[in-house]
Amino acid sequence: MSKDKATAILVAGMHRSGTSALTGALGAMGVDLGERLLAPGDDNPKGYWEHEDAVGIHERLLASLGRSWDDVRALPEGWQSSDAARVASSEIAELISRDFAQSALWAVKDPRICRFLPLWTAATKQLGIRPVVLFVARRPSEVAASIEARNHWAPPIGELLWLRHMFEAEAASRMLQRATVVYDDLLADPVLAVSDALKLLDVQHKGNDAAEHDALKRLIDAADRHHRHESARQPASSFGELAQAAYETFADIAHGKGAWHSLQDGADRLDAQWQASGATIEAVADMAHQIRLQEAAARLDALDFSSKLNAQIEWSEQAVAIRSEMRAEYQLAIEAIIVERERQAGELKLMTAQAEQERAEHDAERERLVAEQNRLVSELDAASALAEQERQAHELRARDWAEQHDAVVETLRATQGEVATLAAALTKVHQSLSWRTMQRLRAIAGLFRAKSTKGNDQRTG
Repeated sequence: MSKDKATAILVAGMHRSGTSALTGALGAMGVDLGERLLAPGDDNPKGYWEHEDAVGIHERLLASLGRSWDDVRALPEGWQSSDAARVASSEIAELISRDFAQSALWAVKDPRICRFLPLWTAATKQLGIRPVVLFVARRPSEVAASIEARNHWAPPIGELLWLRHMFEAEAASRMLQRATVVYDDLLADPVLAVSDALKLLDVQHKGNDAAEHDALKRLIDAADRHHRHESARQPASSFGELAQAAYETFADIAHGKGAWHSLQDGADRLDAQWQASGATIEAVADMAHQIRLQEAAARLDALDFSSKLNAQIEWSEQAVAIRSEMRAEYQLAIEAIIVERERQAGELKLMTAQAEQERAEHDAERERLVAEQNRLVSELDAASALAEQERQAHELRARDWAEQHDAVVETLRATQGEVATLAAALTKVHQSLSWRTMQRLRAIAGLFRAKSTKGNDQRTG
């Protein structure tokens, strides 16, 4: 493997050929498959291992080219130059750059890639990635039987689809390194079958043989095979004979006994047989494609315009199924509406009860506030009355104090008048002749009293 280039393994094979098992084995051996993979389905419970964006790109391109995955016709001439192909190429390059830019070894699988291999080859080369092609070949009769069981198609359709996918992929990969795995070998020994193919592709993988064996044993089980045909089985048509011969060439190549150029002869024979009977097949295939388009349009119309559904019911079992499904969905919707209404009614009842409770609590609180207000008003009135009594008492005491003050003032004034009168009388006494005459006598009397007091003190001592 080139050390300076990443490698992309493009898994090619017809639907129901084991492409899922092969790609799952690559993933178990360490090959990056990306993260955006389709979910498993009823017909492939272990997984498709298909990149959902790659499938979407292929489906849109097929629709733009007037084809579908199950169309047995060749793609329109010059399809690679169409606007739809240019858009698909851009989308493929964007997918690779987004999901595998950091991967040294990755793989992508979708049976439709058989028909669009040129776009993937060009995109990988443009991004500097080395593309290699890994085919998986299963007996065409087994593929046709599997498709008949799943899609109810006659075996020749499955055999012709096998030829289209395998020959177109072979023609588009002639300039690339490629290898083939036979479905029988993959079931018998997946580790050996895939390892040998990777060596032919010059791809080295890092893995543990024991761990890989355990992982692949869980992933690939021969019991999953539901259609097994021996090589002696008679093909369903001349196309089936050609497909069986091509399968044997693929098997010889896988076992190192065949040559790739031998398949070109088979492709030439297919072209010759198509020239002989292809016009009828082209017409039938085109009619089937138109019916499919009309069916899809009718389905969309039925879904978008329910008024047109009743008219379609009389003519199509599928429309009947759609109507039944829509009726069931309508009934479920009605039941859901009823349940929702009951839930809303319950919520409304609960809200009403809560509102009633809140209203009762509000009324009780209002009554309490009114009572409190009345009590405060009563207390305020009592306080006002008491204040008025206090004011009146204060005024009464003030009048009493004023009257008492006036009486005291009058008494004081009278007393002051009497004092003044007495003072004036005393002054007259002091100024009288008798007072002055008696003043000396009072002095002498005072002197004698002093001496008498001193003599008493000495005797006592």
